[in-house]
Amino acid sequence: MIVNAANYFAAAGHDVSVVLMKRDGEYIDLLDQNVKIIFFKSIDKTKLLRSFSSILKEHQFDLLFTATPSLNTFTVIGRFLSGVRTKIVISERNNTAVFFKNSSLTLSKLTFLAIPLLYRFADAVVAVSEGLAGSLKKVALIPKRKIHVIYNPAWSPQLEEQAGTEVSHEWFQFPEVPVIITVGRLVPAKNHALLIEAIALLRKDIQVRLIILGDGNLKSGLQKKIDDMNLQDCIRLEGFKLNPVSWMSKADLFVLSSDYEGFGNVLVEALAAGLTIVSTDCDFGPSEILKGGYGYLSPVGNATALASEMARALQSPIDKNRLKKRAQEFGTEQIMRRYDELFSGMVS
Repeated sequence: MIVNAANYFAAAGHDVSVVLMKRDGEYIDLLDQNVKIIFFKSIDKTKLLRSFSSILKEHQFDLLFTATPSLNTFTVIGRFLSGVRTKIVISERNNTAVFFKNSSLTLSKLTFLAIPLLYRFADAVVAVSEGLAGSLKKVALIPKRKIHVIYNPAWSPQLEEQAGTEVSHEWFQFPEVPVIITVGRLVPAKNHALLIEAIALLRKDIQVRLIILGDGNLKSGLQKKIDDMNLQDCIRLEGFKLNPVSWMSKADLFVLSSDYEGFGNVLVEALAAGLTIVSTDCDFGPSEILKGGYGYLSPVGNATALASEMARALQSPIDKNRLKKRAQEFGTEQIMRRYDELFSGMVS
């Protein structure tokens, strides 16, 4: 999302910088060559605020846009300390309340406790779904008028180009066995364990295969679960892929088994690939993206219901062209125009 936003504003002739704490990340090379990349001078925890304040003073940005609660609160404090007049737009991209409820007591969790105190000092707040906006109003104790609902700019013409890229995987060479695919970090919120259990149930009636794209700290545990359930022949952990849409376009079904989301960019990517979707009906995002018959929804945390919905979706796939048109409703151009109007109005 940050890459799409930075490239859009750079193409429109704005002076755009992306501020990063570390000199790494898979997406750096996707940034427009006119986008400046600014790194913190130090990522020592005791020096983070000082490094950030010096960046704000040196560059005197007109507007700063951030995402995730820890960076949002950090940014508000940094502006206080630096004394600059930079406008701040913070955004929420996940179900913050559930995320912090399920996390251990860390600095990040303490950040959550600061949300009601600090979010009110932002000049505007963006939520990526209507459901998230309603939750944020309660969590942050800010008026609804200050929250702008803007969906993620998740579709671009490049997505459909990527969908046509060849993928070398033996499972795609046997169309008689449906291939199910999911994409997401291997973290608790995505609940890949539930999907593995649902595949085991589905396999009792239908021969299917599952490809899991993504990386994360649960990888070894998920592989052990696959081995313990003797599903090695039909479930593969294929790791992180920079171009997952090319893989999606070769599959028969996309499944999202998350316990919670903020929006669900990956659902739009699946739509762009013309892929029928089954998703848990989690807070927030999937029901808003798939409403109107663009996918199948299943109760959160219910492996039996998820297996049933997957069987139904495989038997009744949705028209590919219809799904691709739905994806375009979340296109970068029209959604970034919303951001452009918000940012321009604030700076002027």
